[in-house]
Amino acid sequence: MPKIDKKTIKLLPKIRSLKIYKKENLPNYYCSFYVGSNIMKSGNKEISLKTSNVKDALKKAPITYNNFYFENEREIISSKKIPDIEKDISLPFFKVRIRKYQLKGKSGTSNQGVREKLRWNNYIKKFFQNIDYNNPELVNDAIDNLVNDLREDKKTDNTISKYLNILSLMFKRAHNLGTIKYIPEMPSLKIVNEPRQSYFNEELNSINRKLESEFKKTKDKEYLEIKDYINLIRSAGFRPGIQPLMIKNFQYQFLTDKENPNEPILQFTLFDTKTSPRHKLTCHPYFTKNIFPEILKRNEKRSSEDYLLFPKEKNRQKIYNRISKVFVRISKELDLYYRNGKTRPIYSIRHTFISNRYNSGTPLELIAKSSNTSMKMIQKHYLDNEDTMMIEEHKRMYPTKDKSVIKFKKK
Repeated sequence: MPKIDKKTIKLLPKIRSLKIYKKENLPNYYCSFYVGSNIMKSGNKEISLKTSNVKDALKKAPITYNNFYFENEREIISSKKIPDIEKDISLPFFKVRIRKYQLKGKSGTSNQGVREKLRWNNYIKKFFQNIDYNNPELVNDAIDNLVNDLREDKKTDNTISKYLNILSLMFKRAHNLGTIKYIPEMPSLKIVNEPRQSYFNEELNSINRKLESEFKKTKDKEYLEIKDYINLIRSAGFRPGIQPLMIKNFQYQFLTDKENPNEPILQFTLFDTKTSPRHKLTCHPYFTKNIFPEILKRNEKRSSEDYLLFPKEKNRQKIYNRISKVFVRISKELDLYYRNGKTRPIYSIRHTFISNRYNSGTPLELIAKSSNTSMKMIQKHYLDNEDTMMIEEHKRMYPTKDKSVIKFKKK
């Protein structure tokens, strides 16, 4: 076989591993690029460009590379020897996106695909890791959590729409290839800006009782641990999701109030939160006195480095996916999942905590500090459009003991 003429090798830096060259005693250029040992034994694909002109070869090489990928894409994605691509539909999607913008080569857009992948890695990915893309409830819950996270991170409507567009394109492409059966409907900006409906305390208590009932039927302690998770996030300003599941035993301590020494205050220290490297919050006294001891008793043999909840499980994202799935199922069975035509996934419990604190007369400044967010965000996204908020404000505006009565003269 003719050897490559090393003097003729030219790399195309915009596409990794792509190069052109001539072979000794042969007139035409060839291009070569890496496709993996699962597709070609050598790991590289070599194709003749059928031209002896170097400028033509440089133009044809990216097109040939692109055509090969699209012609063999189904084979690549369906290959059982590539578990990463089977596991995550984002991998092949971003390969195509990055290459698409690189081939355009226009100033300012060539790195667009790379920027989209960074958005996925930095924000979106954590909500979709180890998720069953064919489970509509889990996918929709993940989308809701992403939107809430972006909104609390003070992302603009325009930015949020860009993140949702990335997701929409990724799901459509995977569906067209037959990798998934379901395309989720992305929320419009109008829906994104609508306040999430909270749960009432009695509704969460009903969910707790249902979880206890499930445990008694199945003897599966996971139902009790899910109940622990729900009670934890309703007791303080946690962001539902992975954050509470990352708490380890060394991250809690009891504070002593000199005026009430018999009423210990449970404090958690969270690390690397959305807005600060360290955030401290305290829990509701009822949780501290009645529920937290049950959590500790349920896993007595624990070290300071063990996780507080689900200590035997390593994959935190997988646990949250299970919690979310069970929560949605039970909430639906109790006819609680929908309120005023809107869904109430597990993130809605954060709204419950904030609403309860507001209704108890806690200043917005303290609620914001405990919830690790701003007063503006609370007012805009948690308190607006809540009937309970309007009722409470009405009671403050017109207290029952108010003797100032407006009298109208009769004509």
